[in-house]
Amino acid sequence: MTLSPRLPASVLLPALLFAQVAVASAAERVRVPSPWIAGQSVAYDDEALQRDAVGVDGPSTRRITDRTEIRVESAGRDGIVLAWTTHDSRVEAVDGDRVMADLLAPVLASLDEVPVVIELDGDGRYRRVRDLDALAGRVRAAMLPAFLANLERTLGSGAKIDKLGRDDALEAARRDLQANMDTIVSRDSVEAGAAMQQRLLSAFVGKTLVAGRRYTDREPIRSPIEGRPLPGLREYTLEIDRDDPALARIRWTHRLDAGAAPAALWSLAKELGADALGDGRPADLALEETGTLLFRRDTGVVELLQTDERSKYGAAHDETGRHRMRRVGAARTWAQEEAARQR
Repeated sequence: MTLSPRLPASVLLPALLFAQVAVASAAERVRVPSPWIAGQSVAYDDEALQRDAVGVDGPSTRRITDRTEIRVESAGRDGIVLAWTTHDSRVEAVDGDRVMADLLAPVLASLDEVPVVIELDGDGRYRRVRDLDALAGRVRAAMLPAFLANLERTLGSGAKIDKLGRDDALEAARRDLQANMDTIVSRDSVEAGAAMQQRLLSAFVGKTLVAGRRYTDREPIRSPIEGRPLPGLREYTLEIDRDDPALARIRWTHRLDAGAAPAALWSLAKELGADALGDGRPADLALEETGTLLFRRDTGVVELLQTDERSKYGAAHDETGRHRMRRVGAARTWAQEEAARQR
């Protein structure tokens, strides 16, 4: 047994009060550190669940899973280089039309085991995807056969036409598709898909936040297909995890600024299927994301990440999605995180 000396209350009480204040102060202010250290790797189990409510052949839901490894190739004041590699990618048509699942399957297969190099600045914020043109070319090459197969299916299911007329129409459609692949699968859309997860992981890096305080800013929100920055409104709060004070959680809501300039709003509407630009602001246009980020306070390593998104424009487009990342080996489960959300 270890014996402690007995101190007078006049000495002990101020010391205890000082310790309590120091602990409270440390708990209330949390800096979100950049987690990237050269030579280290972290792996995540990924799941994306996406639902299209107004597809050509009716509503459909697809599920994509993989394991993603992030290796820190270099890290310093001038920048950080990360190599993202996916393994065992799978896409499943949960219900409804499976056309999109069939389009995505060869793309996922072509990118499995192929590192995608992402550069950050020295503070850990997203800078660019390295060799983007080569990556875009790889994605287009993987998608073209599926697009061509879909053309044959579409022409075959339409109005009855003679074989010669069908063959001529199909050949013209093939030429048009091949000539426009750079536009259909644009460089910007490939970057948006490749960088989405990294943007989420680093969204709050470098910020010092007071637990329980509500923050608002005008962080641009990215369009869902092309990844273009649009006027946004973001609200977020930080809390210390009740079960493990070494963890902190950021919850946020990020939405399109409905009062933004009409040109910006119509650019999103066009991306989501608007046939023409109208006067004033487009009606029934929405873009919103809610998210939760659970990270280690000492290292900044993200344990869990979940986002829920919705993009909508009238009857032309209505998609919702949920994306989850869980660090391989993390003690926290999704069931535990759901219980924390309900508190």
